[in-house]
Amino acid sequence: MRMKGIAMNTSVKIVALFAVVAAVACSTPKANPPKQIELNLDEVNLVWRGEYDSKNHRMHYFEEWSGCGWWFGDDILKSSGDLSEFDQVVVEVNNITPDTAELYLNIRYTTTNIITSETAPIVNGRTTLRVNLDPKGKSHIHEIFVMSKSSCDLTIKKALLKETTKYGAARELKAKDGYIKASEFNGYSDDALVSFNYYVAGEMTYMNADSGHIEPMNNWGIGYVRSSADLTGNDCPGQHIILKKLGEQSYQCALGDIRYMIDYNGRTGMRGLHWKVWPGGNLTDVHIINATISEVAH
Repeated sequence: MRMKGIAMNTSVKIVALFAVVAAVACSTPKANPPKQIELNLDEVNLVWRGEYDSKNHRMHYFEEWSGCGWWFGDDILKSSGDLSEFDQVVVEVNNITPDTAELYLNIRYTTTNIITSETAPIVNGRTTLRVNLDPKGKSHIHEIFVMSKSSCDLTIKKALLKETTKYGAARELKAKDGYIKASEFNGYSDDALVSFNYYVAGEMTYMNADSGHIEPMNNWGIGYVRSSADLTGNDCPGQHIILKKLGEQSYQCALGDIRYMIDYNGRTGMRGLHWKVWPGGNLTDVHIINATISEVAH
């Protein structure tokens, strides 16, 4: 399937893919699944300061700010990607070495030349990068690319363009001292949305003891979500919550993305989640509000 207006003058091929909705009780009407399409990993056509193996979808980033992805062209009228049917780009990456790498998913718009960028924590050598498309610019996409802040190797597992998923009412998860039992997630599909809601106040700066200067707290971890099975944290699967802004905010993910934490059986054998936030730098107040879960609407 070739979508009108997408990469018309490039070799990028896009394969249609429709999400499969989890089975529900026969008395519950089925919803139309959100539309999504998959970018062809064999035909990544934008690579700089690196090498891309199109057979194994393996990228070697030579140095800082290397990148790879899909180029949709310069000409607004002829070859820019029209992604107006979609709301989000999702790229799943695994086999990342070293796992200290810092990756960014970037979208550049032809009309404004502005780049929308998001990063995500790397856990056990894998991560899922998500960027919401700018409603005003998504009809004219210049390029989509994954960039690394340093030399590293990784495998691109999947790259999707997705419609926004609609969810039902949120239910607050029972939590005591940050512990959430695995049973709290029973009956929910992998597509259910889990939100860890918290509040941050203060200044997004800190005093660098080495330089003696006030510097921004870029990519500071201010909390974590991880398995409650082994709180030593050494081999305990989890994800850091990264400081991005002040005020009330949420760390959100699909339930399927954190099942491996919930089901992890460590030394204690206590399955579930533990999440925590803490102050740092010039932050004056960092506290948990609650955690909620919402099923995909039917």
